[in-house]
Amino acid sequence: MIMKLLATLDFSDVTNNVVAAARKLAGTSSASVILLHVMPEEKHDIEFHPTIEPHYQPPEKYYREPESSGEGDNVPILHDKSFKTLQNIADTLNNDGIETSFSIVHGNTVETILEQAEKEKADFILLGSHGHKTLYQLVVGTVCSGVVNDSRIPVIIVPRTSSKKGEA
Repeated sequence: MIMKLLATLDFSDVTNNVVAAARKLAGTSSASVILLHVMPEEKHDIEFHPTIEPHYQPPEKYYREPESSGEGDNVPILHDKSFKTLQNIADTLNNDGIETSFSIVHGNTVETILEQAEKEKADFILLGSHGHKTLYQLVVGTVCSGVVNDSRIPVIIVPRTSSKKGEA
């Protein structure tokens, strides 16, 4: 059975490190990689008022994912940049001989990561650490601490910077 790694990407400065760690782990263990980007749930706080803007036509805001059956596979165009970025990363890993897939999911970040790990039957979760200070972690909390505290599978935390001196 092939091991599965769920690599969570937020497109911050730690993303390249998470991808590098996934590449290294998958390369040494012949694991497959699932790239996951979680987008916060959309909030619709602004209402449309047809009496104020009678000729308003909402823009086409959906596109169909490639190889889709056509049923229920429309995603907001907000995802377009994320989709293309994930596709590029997946293509690079696939070209390196690492079986890679990806998904973009809306929801609470911690809950969604854990749900996707269960759904995909992942053997490990890879998360990037942003290196927030202790006060920030106490007041706001972190995705890393939430996932580590609630996960039933091993979690690998990838640091934002290298621990070796002289490397960035």
